[in-house]
Amino acid sequence: SGGTSGKQRVIMCYNCKGEGHMSKQCTKPKRKRDAEWFKDKVLLVQAQANGKVLQEEELDFLADPGTAESSSNQAIITTNAAYQEDDLDAYDSD
Repeated sequence: SGGTSGKQRVIMCYNCKGEGHMSKQCTKPKRKRDAEWFKDKVLLVQAQANGKVLQEEELDFLADPGTAESSSNQAIITTNAAYQEDDLDAYDSD
């Protein structure tokens, strides 16, 4: 089963399924957390549990929590926190 020993390993993107780059370098929109996404995660976890040494892009995919809009969510949370802080004294006007 070690047929890849003499060949150059092809890097696969777990975001767009393209070759030659990893998901963290992918310029396409983040992949949806659908059944296929979860299936890929499960297969990697099973492979790792069976002793397979995962490649860097596989480990990155496993580490990705799958929150597609994580950076924009962070901006919204930060903005909301700032507005809430500014509004605190408005409610204290009794």
